Amino acid sequence: MYILQKKLFCGLTVASVFVLGFYQLALRPALPDDGDWSGTRDVPGVLLQLEQKLSENRDTSSSSNYKPGADLLAEDDISSNRSTSDGYEPLKKIYPELYEKIPKTFHKRYKNPCFMDHESKKLRCLPYFYLVGMPKCGTTDLWAKLVGHPQVIDVPKEPHWWARRRNGWTKTPIHQGQVNRVRQMTKMKDDSSIEWYFNWFEAFAGSQLKKNKEAVCGDGSVSTGFMSLENWRGNFPGSKEPPFSLADLMYTLQPSAKIVFILREPVSRYYSAHLYTAGLDTDSESFSRAAPSSVECMQKCLKEYSDRFCAYTHPSCNQVFRGMYIIYLSDWLKAYGRDQVHVVRLDDWMDEPVEEYKRLLDFLELDPISDEAIRRIVKSKVMNSQSKKKKSAGAVSNSTKKLLQDFYRPFNQRLAALLNDNRFLWDYG
Repeated sequence: MYILQKKLFCGLTVASVFVLGFYQLALRPALPDDGDWSGTRDVPGVLLQLEQKLSENRDTSSSSNYKPGADLLAEDDISSNRSTSDGYEPLKKIYPELYEKIPKTFHKRYKNPCFMDHESKKLRCLPYFYLVGMPKCGTTDLWAKLVGHPQVIDVPKEPHWWARRRNGWTKTPIHQGQVNRVRQMTKMKDDSSIEWYFNWFEAFAGSQLKKNKEAVCGDGSVSTGFMSLENWRGNFPGSKEPPFSLADLMYTLQPSAKIVFILREPVSRYYSAHLYTAGLDTDSESFSRAAPSSVECMQKCLKEYSDRFCAYTHPSCNQVFRGMYIIYLSDWLKAYGRDQVHVVRLDDWMDEPVEEYKRLLDFLELDPISDEAIRRIVKSKVMNSQSKKKKSAGAVSNSTKKLLQDFYRPFNQRLAALLNDNRFLWDYG
């Protein structure tokens, strides 16, 4: 688990430093100037893009369809997509309810972001932290242990509001009873209003937050990490990829939120997702049939579009896109900065849970607890591991594993460079 820290690369030439300084000053998106925002964005998007360009030494020989740097905006695109005069103003015009209902500052007496809604006379709260992904990477287990901390309120993990319910999605694959309870409180035709989201935390955390002003709650919806803003092509005609991310929207509304990712070796993540979603046809042979078509689908997209476009639109490419971690993580880093994004490797979480738990508490600025208390929390049963299903399904064939490793290798290389940690190469050779 790693708290990402700002770095300048010692190998920059004087000219490169000048370019970085120019872009940081000239092209950093401006925040709305009509209020005092808490929290600062430590790594502007342009600086991170240039940092990637200068630092990454990518081996693309294993994937002829991959375009180096295809996810990074060209310099002309940067200025046209993120106008220095407008900043995030387009988001305010598209989502006026959010900017009207969510205040710029929160109540100082609460550690969790809460405020008094003078219209309803209710205490309204948002999550203190977001566990945004990735799916089938151990989020359920990490969440179950995290809410074991005495300061963290055990709210239902996945309301899926930011990426799905806010856009009219009404399904209840999980939390059906809790969703229906909040619907009765909100009394609206769907779950898209911010009132629904406020009511979610009022229902499952409100009383505890009022009693303990040092308590916090979170949102563990994994859809938040990899889904784009809805209708971005309609809202931004002519854009070749989403000019703003969901991370951008959430940052302008909650700039001090803490973001947590947990990542897993991408091939095993894909296989686990296949076993979870493929119904009765779930074994290694069915995976060997599904994986090649998924890779072919994504490679076809990459030949015509940027990898950021393909990762967010994922045109019928099954689960393969969700292992392209660098695309999604980069957007969250560009929005929130390195000090507010925390990355966990599932391998480390399984091998050294006590130390990883302590690092997570430090990142979240929660009260430290004893090692013995942590051991009691983390030794509980691993949640949602699918161990029995995996045993009966069998191991992934060598040929399928190699196919997927070759596809993911360049993305892993960029991820390892960004995080300055070669363990994110996952030893693909």
